[in-house]
Amino acid sequence: MHLSTSNVRKVVIDFSYPMMDSALIAVVKGTPQIDNTFFFFPRSHRVWVAILLVNFLVTILICVLSRVSPFGKHGAKMHAMRTCPCEECKERRVEAEARQCSLEEVDNVACLIEGVEEEDRSKDLSLYNSAWVMGAGLVAQGGDALPHCMSARFLLLSWWFFMLLIITMYTANLTAFMTLSNLGVPIKTMLDLLGQDKYEWGVIGNRHPEGLLLNHRDARYKQLVEEGALLSGVEEAVERVDQGMFVFIDEVPVISHWFKSDCETFTIGDAFQSFEYAFGLQKDSPYSSLISSSILEYREDGYMDQLWDEWSTGEVVCSESVGSDQTLDLYVIIGIFYVLGIGIAISLLIALGELVYASFLDTRTDSELGFSSALAIRLGLEKKRGVEEIQDSRSQTTKKYDIASI
Repeated sequence: MHLSTSNVRKVVIDFSYPMMDSALIAVVKGTPQIDNTFFFFPRSHRVWVAILLVNFLVTILICVLSRVSPFGKHGAKMHAMRTCPCEECKERRVEAEARQCSLEEVDNVACLIEGVEEEDRSKDLSLYNSAWVMGAGLVAQGGDALPHCMSARFLLLSWWFFMLLIITMYTANLTAFMTLSNLGVPIKTMLDLLGQDKYEWGVIGNRHPEGLLLNHRDARYKQLVEEGALLSGVEEAVERVDQGMFVFIDEVPVISHWFKSDCETFTIGDAFQSFEYAFGLQKDSPYSSLISSSILEYREDGYMDQLWDEWSTGEVVCSESVGSDQTLDLYVIIGIFYVLGIGIAISLLIALGELVYASFLDTRTDSELGFSSALAIRLGLEKKRGVEEIQDSRSQTTKKYDIASI
């Protein structure tokens, strides 16, 4: 007959060549749990906070790039307001200077501004609309207001790609987390049974697993036997496990065979206390060499593996792994944030290139305008030539009027 090898048994019998390796494992039946906030758990709190902070940052950048870029609606409009040579726009600039307000607050809108003015204000990427677009990206959706300039578009594309990766990892981790959460067993290793009163456990008395636990160097495994229940046989163990809240500790082949079609049970932790299965023979048996040679041949040609598959595989094939219930921490997905950071850096470089290119075009249309001045005008740091002359003319007219009135 085949037996688990041990030093105690080797005293009275001989063993053939091992026909398979084995170890001890524990099995338990899952207990479904319902948690109304389960969808928060696949990510740690730090990940949620980081995503919200990045969302706020990208919202600000989208709004700023859409306003600063000369190829955005707002940037083109503001540049037209600052540089349009017609009399109405000149008056606008003078009035804004006199009132010390922005050009947008002056009601007179005409000329070049009409070419870039958007009739539908919902299309303007204000801070409010930028926040809406970013919020839609959090749930893999688009938005009504989209940027026109390349820099903001690239940033928005980076944000969408970032959220695609985040949502993909969230979905995968949520699936695994829900599976393990529904099993509802907080025990991760056999030693977790000690010091808790929710689950009972036990081993079959007077069998090899009991002896291994009692002789283990770690006293906690001996404590498992002393505090656990001694079962009369495998049938009782299967019945106790099926009733729930009971952990059965035994050899891997025994548990694999008896629970091969029960998908509601799963093993706890990793197998430990390895040993071998072999045939037990009389001391100095003449058949020992013959049997060992045959077993070695069967192991080498895969016959033993085939027998094991037939023994351990049931009619219903259950997944051997249900994933991991570990929350998705920030250090695990930090690379995705790096991708978004690279996207932000590239979008800022694109915005700088847009300003440089637009300033270069301004110098081509106005030969007397230097590149640095054109760039300063684009950034709103310098006024277009001609505004000061109008202001001086207005001030002189006002002085003449005051003198005449006196």
